[in-house]
Amino acid sequence: MIFLKWRTNSEFVNVLNHLEDESNENIIDHDHKNDNENFESAMETSTDEPIDTNTVLLPLNVAVSSHGECCICRKVLKSGLCTVSELDRDFLFIKSNIFIEKGSRCCEEHIVNGRLHIDALNQIRPNKTVKSSFSSSDILIWFSKFRDHCNSLSLFDFSIPFYMSDIDCYNLTGISKDHFNHLSEKLSNSSMQNSFNRSIRNALGLFLTKLRLELSNKVLTTMFKFSNPKAVSRILSTVREALSSEFVPQYLGFQSISRQDVINTYSSPLATRLLSEDMNTVVLVADGTYSYLQNSTIPQVRDYLRIACALVNAYRSSAISSFMNDDIIVTKMLENLHEPNLLRVRINDEILRWVDGDASQLVNFPVLSIDQIRTITVGVFQLKQARSYCEEHCSTTHLDNRADFPLQICVNDPQLIRIRFKSRHSNTKTYYTYISFSTQDILNSCCDCPGGDRK
Repeated sequence: MIFLKWRTNSEFVNVLNHLEDESNENIIDHDHKNDNENFESAMETSTDEPIDTNTVLLPLNVAVSSHGECCICRKVLKSGLCTVSELDRDFLFIKSNIFIEKGSRCCEEHIVNGRLHIDALNQIRPNKTVKSSFSSSDILIWFSKFRDHCNSLSLFDFSIPFYMSDIDCYNLTGISKDHFNHLSEKLSNSSMQNSFNRSIRNALGLFLTKLRLELSNKVLTTMFKFSNPKAVSRILSTVREALSSEFVPQYLGFQSISRQDVINTYSSPLATRLLSEDMNTVVLVADGTYSYLQNSTIPQVRDYLRIACALVNAYRSSAISSFMNDDIIVTKMLENLHEPNLLRVRINDEILRWVDGDASQLVNFPVLSIDQIRTITVGVFQLKQARSYCEEHCSTTHLDNRADFPLQICVNDPQLIRIRFKSRHSNTKTYYTYISFSTQDILNSCCDCPGGDRK
């Protein structure tokens, strides 16, 4: 699209026509000389003919140019100014048709790692339109720059921060652009160096894309325009070693965090109150899971797992979250710790009769707020399981169809219901869940499953 806009620009067409006219004149002169050998012989005696110096005037949108004024925000500063690089001047001219003269200055705050920040580039506006003189050589130089720019573009380019949007960066790598920039700075302190065919940022983007999307090296070769899959494999190995030495030790393991940081960031106030009377106690909740591998002999799998865990620790939010009603939940749990479930006692002691019903008959069932639901379920873990329970009773996983929950209403007490669920652990087992309610809240509940009488 950039080339199309440039090619259809009237000013650009005039330049092409001018060059074409020059070429035609040379051809005509050449033919004329072939037709008149005597004239050609006479012309050969002149060896000091001047070089063609024809030029063309082109109107250009020019930004502010001054050694004491920022060409971006136009602040007048006496110190702290940086010179805009040639790469940024060329890129802005190709991208936005705004020309920054050589030697133009800008504030230090607009520069990141020697290049203009994307926000700074978008902020630049033309100050005036002037007619500048361009020779044929100048035009050819710009053709060469434009060709190099087009040839350097790949499907996914992490080399320059503003080439990729934040959403594209996240979709490919799993982290935001700011986090990617932070991680690339970590690697700048490693033994990795920029080379002629790949930058540190592109190598890191390649590695994170591999880690997140599990793409083959052949696919990555096409996406990142590398020569062959072996080159991709070497880059992955280099980045893995650099991350393992420069990044992982800072975000994984007990040496990476202090005891107080564990208490402040990773300890749940709810768990601390349940298990200790001292709020300055570290409560460690450990859980185990399986990481399924198609091939248990994959080399360096331990390094990849450690890097993935360090990325989660560094750039993902804490798994521990607190809510406004945590104190209410803890108080309720401690009060009921040694108390029997009165609803279970009632069900066991009384002879209750049940009739089939549906939701339309439960007009007095309370409409619960999210805080009330969290109080009942003690957090969000059981809420996340609700979908899988519903899918067991629905013909599709989209939950669009009617879910078949056998609902029964107690004849003795219309505000006591029970629903039959399938077991999560065995397809042959079903359990009844009992709920006693008022028009405002859930009064009590219990289940026939093991541990279902806990309040």
